[in-house]
Amino acid sequence: MPPPLALALCTGFVLWLLWLERTQSKDVSAAAWIPTIWFMAILSKPLGTWFGTTGSNEAGSPLDRMFLAALTVAALAVLIRRRFNGASALGSQWALLALLGYMIVSALWSDIPGIAVRRWVRESIVVVMALVLVSEPHPKKAVESLFRRSAYILMPFSLLLIKYYPALGVDYASWSGLQMWVGVSIHKNALSIVCMIMAFYLLWALYGRWHHAGSLRMGRTGWADTVILLLGLYLLRGAEGAYSAASVATTALGVLAFAGLVWLRRIGAAVPWVLVLSLLVAVTGFGASAPVLDGANVAIFSSSLGRDATLTGRTDTWAELLPVVAGRPMLGHGFGSFWTTERRDFYQMSHGHNGYLDVLLELGFIGLLLWIGWLVSCARTLQRSLLRDYEWACLGICLLLMAAIHNTAESDFSGLAGGFTAAVVFVTWASACGESPKSYRPEMAMGGSPRRKRFASRARERRRLLAFQSGGPSVRRPGWS
Repeated sequence: MPPPLALALCTGFVLWLLWLERTQSKDVSAAAWIPTIWFMAILSKPLGTWFGTTGSNEAGSPLDRMFLAALTVAALAVLIRRRFNGASALGSQWALLALLGYMIVSALWSDIPGIAVRRWVRESIVVVMALVLVSEPHPKKAVESLFRRSAYILMPFSLLLIKYYPALGVDYASWSGLQMWVGVSIHKNALSIVCMIMAFYLLWALYGRWHHAGSLRMGRTGWADTVILLLGLYLLRGAEGAYSAASVATTALGVLAFAGLVWLRRIGAAVPWVLVLSLLVAVTGFGASAPVLDGANVAIFSSSLGRDATLTGRTDTWAELLPVVAGRPMLGHGFGSFWTTERRDFYQMSHGHNGYLDVLLELGFIGLLLWIGWLVSCARTLQRSLLRDYEWACLGICLLLMAAIHNTAESDFSGLAGGFTAAVVFVTWASACGESPKSYRPEMAMGGSPRRKRFASRARERRRLLAFQSGGPSVRRPGWS
């Protein structure tokens, strides 16, 4: 098939998918496209790469800066127009704000303070986008729409680039020369993150549709989700011998965790905070200790995934970087300040292949504690929301665990503008709203008198308590009944 014809067919297919998605998300405003476009932008190649205007690692791309600035201004305009009271939403996110505060303070001891501040501004955009989503009348529906739209666009076009435009969709490993599928992303590992997030969300959505419908009749949206889910799994498989083993293992563990949570609900067992905290501590401890143990704990599973004991050279990388951590153990080198062009050329790599190690390099042990504190805060918020919306909390808990385990062999914790971290922020903030479409009141988000807020809050709590005691429909997943 000629590439132009394939492009036209793919574009038509994506437009049909977006029309289908719109019929299912009529309660979501057009403003939700702003965080959706931003989310797709951080998951795909920078605009400078598409248009050949990339700068150096420190200078960055002027085109991308203007694009992100335009999205941020548009998002702020939406919040101002809605008169959204962001203080109430930010008040419950103290752990995230503390982490962001420490990141900007770390620019004081950075070798490149101006660039560090500019990178911090880019990372903090995730907060503005999250506020736009929670200012929607139905935040959870808005986040679902963001995930589904991103999957409907990024997956088909990735396959198109791989099959018909290999100059853009295929790359080759520097040392081995193996072919790698990159699609719309910059690397096979980045494409794997796209596939993991989207495939897991679609699997979760299909389960919810089946569970609440009580049959396998899924409708057009269900079949569309199934097709894109299978496409995501196909892309996750990658070119022969060049798949991301860490991503495959992460996806399998995410599905296993979701199955465990579903099983606990089926037998009527509660999910205590101790269980969620223990899982998170075990996963983060496993990932953070991997460089110190020279990958011995990971090597136990590497052979079953087709990888050698060195984890494709990662243990050598960790051995080189650990002495650097020892040089500045508490404070690190400053946010966004370690992987300069000079160090990338010296170490012949762009990151440490371990998210916890990269946090230590830039923010030190203090920064790592703040990162883990934010993860624990997210886990606590999601565990508390299990009574309000069990399925949504399951989605967030599984994404959180997947992010923590994936950073054992990859690096997505270098900032908040990574695929997994942004997804966790969005799902957690929507869960913290504690609302359902049936009990939502706009004055709770848009401001209003304190007396009206207290009255609406008490009324909502009474309705929720009565519904929970009677087992009414409002304790089920909204939108699936």
